[in-house]
Amino acid sequence: MEFEASLKAKNLKSTPQRIAILREIQKNGHIGVEDIYQNIKKHYPCISLATVYKNVATLNEAEILREIKAPTQKQKYELACDKHIHVSCDRCGKLQDVYADVNALSSECKQKTGFDLFDISAVFIGVCPE
Repeated sequence: MEFEASLKAKNLKSTPQRIAILREIQKNGHIGVEDIYQNIKKHYPCISLATVYKNVATLNEAEILREIKAPTQKQKYELACDKHIHVSCDRCGKLQDVYADVNALSSECKQKTGFDLFDISAVFIGVCPE
């Protein structure tokens, strides 16, 4: 993903901190703000947790990131590249992407509710094989 172009397209400055946050999320797939902070402060020792929170919120609002809300877990974030659903392990907290036919699911939901749907946020909860 070309982060500088994504930021520019949303009229956001391409700062070293934002690029570091986006790279950290890309590297991990799904990650919480505190973990992002712990990982990037090695390279940016002067960065504060508040700065990371503020930038993650800005990137989420700009739809460059997507927030994942799984029950019993803190919010995690991922790059908002494609539409998919998630499965979450109730025991270990593992979170995994599932690329299913979300268009069929959206169509069925729209047909049953009449809602004009534009995004999806779904987390199935279970117990992973491990």
